[in-house]
Amino acid sequence: NILFNVFYAIFSALAFVSFIPMLDVLFKQTKEVFEKPIYNGIGDLKDYLQDYLNYQISQQLEIDITSTLVIVIGIVLFFFLFKNIFNYLALYNITFLKNGILKNLRSNLYGKVLEMPIPFFVNKKKGDLISRITADILEIQVSYLSMLEVIVREPLTILFTIIVMFTISPELTFFIVLFIPISGFFISIIGKKLKKDSTEVQKEQSNFLSILDETINGQKIIKSFLAESFFTKKFNSINSLLFKFSNKVINRKNLAAPFSEFMGILVIGILLWYGGKMVLINESLSGTTFIVFMGLAYNILTPAKNLSKSFYSIKKGNAAAERVFEIIDIKATNKERQLKKINDFKNEIKFENVTFSYDSNVILDSVSFKLKKGESIAIVGTSGGGKTTIANLLNGFYQTDSGAISIDGENINNIRKDSLYKLISIVTQESILFNDTIKNNLLIGNENSSNEEVLESSKNANAHEFIINQENNYETLIGDQGNKLSGGQKQRLTIA
Repeated sequence: NILFNVFYAIFSALAFVSFIPMLDVLFKQTKEVFEKPIYNGIGDLKDYLQDYLNYQISQQLEIDITSTLVIVIGIVLFFFLFKNIFNYLALYNITFLKNGILKNLRSNLYGKVLEMPIPFFVNKKKGDLISRITADILEIQVSYLSMLEVIVREPLTILFTIIVMFTISPELTFFIVLFIPISGFFISIIGKKLKKDSTEVQKEQSNFLSILDETINGQKIIKSFLAESFFTKKFNSINSLLFKFSNKVINRKNLAAPFSEFMGILVIGILLWYGGKMVLINESLSGTTFIVFMGLAYNILTPAKNLSKSFYSIKKGNAAAERVFEIIDIKATNKERQLKKINDFKNEIKFENVTFSYDSNVILDSVSFKLKKGESIAIVGTSGGGKTTIANLLNGFYQTDSGAISIDGENINNIRKDSLYKLISIVTQESILFNDTIKNNLLIGNENSSNEEVLESSKNANAHEFIINQENNYETLIGDQGNKLSGGQKQRLTIA
């Protein structure tokens, strides 16, 4: 990609230089050279190339003016053709790099979300996590990865263009070189607040997704309690803040292109004044060469604008990147490979002086009991008494404050989670199903189960009869969270 960008930058500069012989022929300004020039070393390279080109053109003009014009126009077309070919090749290659980075970023973030323990999700809004995986990743794509297209190409284009301009007129090139750091200074001042405003936008986007999620999932409650106006006010408040911060960010970003263009035109105005004196008064520069020099100067404006826009984009993308890597950089606390693997349950489950609390609220206080293999146990108590907490602790979803939970004498903290989960089946108070077919929901965690095993588990849970009455039997799509099924059907399918 770098090689293609180098060739693009070279041909971009030479494409404008190729206008000089064409304009000289068109306006009959070609310097007549009838003796073939002699090369005298690298120090004489510029004059040699000019004289050699003028010699060839002079020879051709003696034959036919029209064919000479066709040739010099062909030279211009040649350079512009290869400039655009190398531009396409550079963009073609960078596409795979950009999308590859994006793919890996999504995979790493999603993998980290799956790796996180249950307490992590208790303290995080669902909308915030979704916003990081979707909106923040998209912002990184727009802000950071688009920078990959210009980070090499535009500086190289500016560099090679300035080199060519310097060979034409060092005096005029000085104004261009002076313009770049001055413009960069003002751009950096404007961009400082962009990151702060962008952070606010990302925060409000996560709140926006959270209220949407609550509204969609809580439709029955919202309608039954006539709470539409309450949620509308809540939504409008978040939407207004998002509107406010988005306007600030976008308007700051929109300032980049006009500011860069004005600074560029200001320099071109100075060049026209100073260069005009060199052409009209001092006669140290030909008119056609000055026109091409101005074209080269304008050729710097576009990459300069792109770089300034990219600078603003990076400032804007920093906020999104920080939110994404805040999740990716979380260290896993458990070392699964060092833990013990168990294959079966033989004797008993034992709780010994188990204490557990959510924040400062104690739920279980020195609880002890045993569960023998083969026993059916019902834990009865008031709401909030810790019944669900006991199940969560047994599954290893949370860590006890003190005490120990063991299976056949082995502390569950020393057991690998994957082997622990294979020994436990859980049906939660709220039926958790996925937007897929009935069969695929039954196969979750047991992908290699045969059709006979699927049928047997369905019959054991009294789910087979309602399944075969569905439109597509076991291949019926049950909708988001199983919303196409009744409450009882969801429960039976969850048990199966």
